[in-house]
Amino acid sequence: MRFLGLGLILSFLVAACAGPAVQVDDQLHATRQVLNNAKAQKLDKKCPKDYKEAELLQKKAVKLYESCRAEEAMPIAKQAYEKAKSLCPPVPCPPACKKPEGPKDSDGDGVLDPDDKCPNTPKGAQVNKVGCWIVKGLLFDFDKADIKPQYYKNIDAVIKVLKANPNMKVEIQGHTDNVGSAAYNMKLSLRRAQAVANYITSHGISPSRITVKGYGFTKPVASNDTPEGRALNRRVQIKPIY
Repeated sequence: MRFLGLGLILSFLVAACAGPAVQVDDQLHATRQVLNNAKAQKLDKKCPKDYKEAELLQKKAVKLYESCRAEEAMPIAKQAYEKAKSLCPPVPCPPACKKPEGPKDSDGDGVLDPDDKCPNTPKGAQVNKVGCWIVKGLLFDFDKADIKPQYYKNIDAVIKVLKANPNMKVEIQGHTDNVGSAAYNMKLSLRRAQAVANYITSHGISPSRITVKGYGFTKPVASNDTPEGRALNRRVQIKPIY
């Protein structure tokens, strides 16, 4: 019998021995397959001590099985299998080798927290480069507060967010560039904010949810040294009040 292969020996013993021989036979075959795969991956060289221990357990289980001591062989066969399966476990990366997490975008508006000047914007709100909710694309002509019809759809996007958050109140904030006096621009920014508020309340949003405030040129988001920058500063922002 010693000159036969393991498969023939185990098959012969399944027939010759009583008890849980079939289960032990399957377990020993599974363990041998795992050991063969480990050897093919050179894990026997990488983790020789553990590989040897698994192999010795396998041999011990086979020896017990050959003696028709299947019940004793079964737990050792399982132990051999688990040992073989856990060869060369990956070494966990210590804290020093982990890559630091990058900055987060907690409110999901596309602006990272370190750059976000207006955290907690509601879902769906359109924001500017510093993360503040704005009537995106709405630009005012110099010294004007009227809203051109082509910009109505831009305010409709704000109304959509307000309808999706019925318990939220907002402050409509008007802003200007720095051309002209501070006093005049403060009044102009308030007119711009009020124009947007009037449109919003005329489309189904309760006036009790809206407050209006002008900031003049005290909070620019771009340089007032260029026409493009001044145009970006002539804007209306939305501040949610939860």
